[in-house]
Amino acid sequence: MIRAPLRLCLAAAAALALAGAASAQQQTRPSGAQSQGRSAPKPAAPAKPAAGQPKPAAPGQGAKPAASAAAPGGGQANLLQSYGDWGVYATPAGRARVCYALAQPKTRTPSNLKEVPGYLFVATRPSENVRNEISLIMNFDLKETAEHQAVLGRDQFTLVAKGKNLWVKNPAEERRVVEAMKRAGELTVKGTSAKNNATADKYSLKGFGDALDRVQKECRS
Repeated sequence: MIRAPLRLCLAAAAALALAGAASAQQQTRPSGAQSQGRSAPKPAAPAKPAAGQPKPAAPGQGAKPAASAAAPGGGQANLLQSYGDWGVYATPAGRARVCYALAQPKTRTPSNLKEVPGYLFVATRPSENVRNEISLIMNFDLKETAEHQAVLGRDQFTLVAKGKNLWVKNPAEERRVVEAMKRAGELTVKGTSAKNNATADKYSLKGFGDALDRVQKECRS
């Protein structure tokens, strides 16, 4: 159970995340991303949109996510439980239910990013046949022509940027990324800002496997 003071801090973090998510919904799909024919997302967590469709974004910085948060596009996503450094959220039960695991980076570099929140989502939306979709809100402008990286031990996966957000460039690799996250203890997201500065976010993966199991239980597809 999360203590009351922590809940208040996390609620503030969630509010910042939602501001980023709302602005991301106005953007179009990154031209470098490959598609699996997914429909335009309308969820609580960041989603990779189909070409020409509006695109949502993703919600962290701190140990655990907020107790509740309004879902982009309407609705309320509530914290169901925390597992290690991950929280599990879900919108109310129904045909369009959205469930996701959420974490915030333990560290951000360079040092001027310490006060800027970052968020990593792994989301499932059964009504759209989407399972374990990975997305990040970086909350600073990214260099869209650069190839950003998700590093998990010896495994590296290319990320594509649009505005302040990142997705796995090849959706077909998302399953491999998730499996690597289950095995690893830490995920490093290496990016390049619009000002051409190298950045690095380090996420703890403690509790990730249990959090993902809970997501799948809540949103069976």
